[in-house]
Amino acid sequence: MTTLAELTARTPGLPCRLDPEPWFSTAAADRRYAARQCHGCPLLLDCMRYALDSKQEHGVWGGVDFEARAMGCGTRRGYQIHIRRKEPACPACQSAHDEAVEANRRRSLAEAHKAGGTARGYWMHRRLGEAACVPCKRACARQSQERRDRERADAERAREAWGDSGAAEPLPGPQAAVQPLALAG
Repeated sequence: MTTLAELTARTPGLPCRLDPEPWFSTAAADRRYAARQCHGCPLLLDCMRYALDSKQEHGVWGGVDFEARAMGCGTRRGYQIHIRRKEPACPACQSAHDEAVEANRRRSLAEAHKAGGTARGYWMHRRLGEAACVPCKRACARQSQERRDRERADAERAREAWGDSGAAEPLPGPQAAVQPLALAG
């Protein structure tokens, strides 16, 4: 079987052989540039296969930035990299993200319980797919009642202001006149 080194030696003009610096740069922008250069290479799949077989963790091989790949798949950071690249997250990264979100919700719920139950705690229970505890239910009901009371008071003030402005009297002009309805017969 022919090795990658033999293939690259027999293929003239490969960008990675002419200037290998971007392929192993510490700068992510250089590695992105190198990955774009790989897409026209006739050895793309052979290079990628070699990197996967030899478990490369650094550099760009076959259009894949193995440094970024090694940084995070299966972690929340890996999930963020997928999202930033506008690609679907792999199952391992999605799972890591979901676990981190649930851990944050559990922390928030613990804070709500320390405070004796809060409306936010009620919604954290709901987001976690569990029944809310009594203190959180009471806090949510209290907050809802306070909101309804504020809305009623605001509506009452608006009615009083409308009544004080004299706007209840008919306005003069053609809009106040009664127009006869003509029926076609």
